Amino acid sequence: MLKHLIQEKYLRLLPHFQLVCLETDQLIFRPHENIQFVFFPVSAIIAMQIDMANGASADIVLIGKEGMVGSGVMGGNQNFSRAKVRFAGFAYKLPLGLFQSELGQNNDFLKIWMATTRQMILQIAMPTVCSSKHSNEQQIVRWIMNTLDKTEGQSLQITHQEIADILGIRRESVTLAAGKLSQEGLIEVTRGQLRVLDRPLLQSRACDCYRFMNPANAH
Repeated sequence: MLKHLIQEKYLRLLPHFQLVCLETDQLIFRPHENIQFVFFPVSAIIAMQIDMANGASADIVLIGKEGMVGSGVMGGNQNFSRAKVRFAGFAYKLPLGLFQSELGQNNDFLKIWMATTRQMILQIAMPTVCSSKHSNEQQIVRWIMNTLDKTEGQSLQITHQEIADILGIRRESVTLAAGKLSQEGLIEVTRGQLRVLDRPLLQSRACDCYRFMNPANAH
């Protein structure tokens, strides 16, 4: 997402950006905790989560290289949700105060914030539509493609159970769909890892929801 910044403005801010390596399950910030930095993922994917009454947490949205984390704090330094690393990788972080001051004078930062907000809204709304209109396989393909679009690689460290929990479907349904896609040579599934072998063909199997959320990748 940082590539959209005008070069001279980026160079001026460059000393304030810090490249960090984020590990899976690393906590970025807790609900209502004061936020010190905003994060621009490069290859990491960060989940925004809410806490459930039973002590568990549930993903609201996933944010990768297309957006930023911490961008919901326009007038303060607190966030309502938890931010936790879902997939390890790199990210740039920038002091929150500098980010907020730049919003008022840097249209490129404002565009980044608006794009992130749009993606978050779509991610929250689209699963409801998708689950009512499309098959489990289509939902799984949509989720795989959406998630890969947020990172630099072609593989994800994730289990069938985790995909089932994210999509709200049975693990057996994930296993059945993954087995079918594997037999067709579209993906390769090993213990705790899913690797895409034929991305264009897999993308062609995604439902309209994927193309609606990612018009630039729809062809």
